[in-house]
Amino acid sequence: MSYFEGTPVPRGPHPGGADLLVTGAIPWPHGGAPVSVSIRGGRIDAIGPAGSDPLLEAGGREVVDAGGLSIIPGLIDVHVHFRDPGLTRKEGWVRGSRGAVHGGVTSVVEVQNNTPLSTTVEAMKQRLSYVAQRSLVDYGLLANLLPASLPELPGIAEDATGLKLFLGGSTGMGGQEDPETIAGLFVGAAHAGRMAVTHCEHEATLDENAARYPEPTIHEHHLIRNDVAEDRSIEQAIDCAERAGAGLHVYHITSALGVERVRRAKAAGLDVVASTCFHYALLTSEDAGRLGNRMRVNPAIKTPDDQAAILEGLRDGTIEALSSDHAPHPVEFKDRAYPKAASGMPSIDLYWPLCLELVRRGVLTPERLLDSVTVDAAASMRLSDKGRLAVGYDGDLVLFDPGVEVEVVAAELPSTAKWSAYEGMTLAGFPQVVVRRGEVLLRDGQLMEEEPDVDGGECGRAGGKPLRLEAPRPVASRT
Repeated sequence: MSYFEGTPVPRGPHPGGADLLVTGAIPWPHGGAPVSVSIRGGRIDAIGPAGSDPLLEAGGREVVDAGGLSIIPGLIDVHVHFRDPGLTRKEGWVRGSRGAVHGGVTSVVEVQNNTPLSTTVEAMKQRLSYVAQRSLVDYGLLANLLPASLPELPGIAEDATGLKLFLGGSTGMGGQEDPETIAGLFVGAAHAGRMAVTHCEHEATLDENAARYPEPTIHEHHLIRNDVAEDRSIEQAIDCAERAGAGLHVYHITSALGVERVRRAKAAGLDVVASTCFHYALLTSEDAGRLGNRMRVNPAIKTPDDQAAILEGLRDGTIEALSSDHAPHPVEFKDRAYPKAASGMPSIDLYWPLCLELVRRGVLTPERLLDSVTVDAAASMRLSDKGRLAVGYDGDLVLFDPGVEVEVVAAELPSTAKWSAYEGMTLAGFPQVVVRRGEVLLRDGQLMEEEPDVDGGECGRAGGKPLRLEAPRPVASRT
């Protein structure tokens, strides 16, 4: 429980949920005797040996017999782009959240990097209302940390999980370059009491690198968006956050330099956390010949040495969380010539199988892997009630068979893109049952509803609720 010691109690009532009893599940990764998990009103109220405790009796509620499947907490993806509202044709909350369930994810933190941006209180509230009508999973929303946000930032922060700042330009967003502006944005975040969540690439360095490659291809992508650009930007973000007294979450670390920069900040006792993504842990720049522009993402996938440093950062806790950065585009947007090819790839549909692949390859222990997508992921975004199979936590569960392998066929996945960088890969651990706050969302590997008719305006079942946040913690600037 140490990750939440001293964390203020979240405001507002618990959103509730269903009553459910799951029996005959094997705790993963340690194994042992089957257990039963009792959920009432959406919260876990008892865990014990299967069938042995009166508290675990069904009492008229739905019962799921796990039949020896492995059980883990519902997974938390701290970085997704559902491009909705605004670019629903590329994904949308309806299909995106159903893709999340298919991957074992019951909570997401979403970044809006297309208009309408969340730069006012009214825009943030409209976005929350929109998502509430569409999301099947629980959700946190990052507001946009821009000069336009500053007048209303304290009010925006009341509903925001964090404040997203692009220090390097990426899909739909230009990067901030002016040092005084950047410093002022961190001061605004500190006064609003929410952490700054950053895309760290130094914009001037990106421009300098691009000038060296007047006719680039995907093979030069990691040389243009290189490790130096990331390192300079992380250094700037850490310095600004320290001066302002702001918390900092560095998104999608990609390089050995970036990992070491964060490691030193943590050793100095600074309020800095970090996350990375599947594609940086599973792919390298050497895959460019095989995948072409389909592996174009920002920041770029880098060298095998950078990948090794990222994995070491995950192992030693320098990087708390593993995420998808699910950022889908139609395949025709990816298969253009490099200068016009869109950056970003889908992967949330395969979330837990991709996680488990890191264990199967022997690069992460099962325990560390699981923490990075549950309890440590929750801590990295200052979330409560999520990420543990423990009494008092939300009844979010995933049941799976770690020994059953399935070949990835992207056309069969539920989110919109229908292509994958992992097409044809044999993965294991596909979720068989997914439960969100006591409600069964996926059974026998199938979503518990028909495919929603999004184009016709039929949104399908929702039920996701805002993630419970601690109250904002405004601090005085140190500048």
